[in-house]
Amino acid sequence: MALKKQERQMMILEILAHDVIDSQEEILHRLQEAGIAVTQATVSRDIKELRIVRQPDAKGQSRYQVMPDQMTMYAHEGNKITQGFADMASSVVPIEFMIVVKTTQGNGNRLAAMIDDADIPEVVGTLAGHNTIYVTTTSAIVAIDIAGQFNKWMQ
Repeated sequence: MALKKQERQMMILEILAHDVIDSQEEILHRLQEAGIAVTQATVSRDIKELRIVRQPDAKGQSRYQVMPDQMTMYAHEGNKITQGFADMASSVVPIEFMIVVKTTQGNGNRLAAMIDDADIPEVVGTLAGHNTIYVTTTSAIVAIDIAGQFNKWMQ
């Protein structure tokens, strides 16, 4: 059975979250065992897009792991965007591949500029008004992930 790219990539992340995998061939084998029609080249592209690397874990065992969350890295860069969400955002709702961010009155453009300045690769762009921001992302799955991070930053 052929899966959509997003579903296949979610399966790869699920496999890596539950098992120690030390080769692309093992990922390919696991997907094929699950009845997924996939090639080595596709698995290789998925690994690159998902920012998965092979490195030693805490026990020193070499395994495939997802790179640290890019959103977490942005939050640590001066905490500007984190503070912006805490001060100006009032709600965050993912809708398909977009995120609707409601802000306090008059802060839509200001917070959107902070999102733009963060250069988050999965964010295609923002459109802001007086108190609403539309954040366009690369996919519905990415929108959910980024919305989750935005919600954390609001707290």
